[in-house]
Amino acid sequence: MAEYKGIKGFNIQTVSSDPPAPFAGEVWYNSTSATVKYFAVLPAAWSTGGNLGTARRQVGNAGLQDAALCFGGNVAPKQQTEEYNGTAWTGGGNLTTGRQYLSGCGTQAAGLAFGGYKAPGVTLSADTEEYNGSSWTNGGNLGTARYTLGGAGTQTAGLAMGGARAGAGTYAGSEEYNGTAWTGGGTMNTLRYRVVGAGTQTAGLGFSGYTPTTNAVTGATEEYNGTSWTNGGSLGTARQKAGGCGTQTAALCFGGIAAPGTPYTTATESYDGSSWTATGNLNVGRIQLAGAGTQPAGLAFGGAVYAGTTGSTEEFSLGGPATLTVGTD
Repeated sequence: MAEYKGIKGFNIQTVSSDPPAPFAGEVWYNSTSATVKYFAVLPAAWSTGGNLGTARRQVGNAGLQDAALCFGGNVAPKQQTEEYNGTAWTGGGNLTTGRQYLSGCGTQAAGLAFGGYKAPGVTLSADTEEYNGSSWTNGGNLGTARYTLGGAGTQTAGLAMGGARAGAGTYAGSEEYNGTAWTGGGTMNTLRYRVVGAGTQTAGLGFSGYTPTTNAVTGATEEYNGTSWTNGGSLGTARQKAGGCGTQTAALCFGGIAAPGTPYTTATESYDGSSWTATGNLNVGRIQLAGAGTQPAGLAFGGAVYAGTTGSTEEFSLGGPATLTVGTD
């Protein structure tokens, strides 16, 4: 086997501590830890995680990449809840009110579920439920029952935005939850449903969706300050039925569809508080998926693919500079 000197023309340097400012591709031997290391700039990428126990779409979502919550959806019955630990999904407590096209926010141990509908074309839901890590209990109802709405925030400081009201039309308003009841918030500038939410109640983000006024998908992004919405930078790929996660200044948008008849997209974009930038694509293009986590460590799960409903889960890494260990003595 060829030695490093024979390949590169010089030996690996031996140091007692890692270089403070290595360059991309630099290799060294750390005598203190007895390890060979190198410095690289890793690309942003999605990797495969553990599949949902029950494939589904149109779900509610909450939590982090290694502590996520998936609930409801088009499964039967529609109360099913699953919890993700960074490797696998396991069953949690069932929702009190089964529904799909609902939204959610919070954490795995303190989740919030709201809105949706209980059966296609039958009953819109204003129901709100709170999760304690094992079971759901009823909270205060939304002021306006609707589905395909966006969600952000926490169990005691939630934010609901946009959505559809069936025969009553699309809803541009937002509502804020205080752990007991919902109150009216600011009105979004772009009327839409199938909107994706991220961030907090006082620093929220709403993006993508479908606008009935133009009969088209939208890439419009709006930022909420706890009182009113202002326009941010538009998505590079306008879309609906997408997933997302993160904060107002560090969000991800992934999947969805750009126009009727076009392929389900794998496109992923990252937001920095002013503009969106294309980043590593999903491995599985899909619609009606859900997201959890942060921009550096996002999670995509469930959704619809052309072959039907999927339980596919993917984990996002933002990449960037990294010192990697390649061997030990």
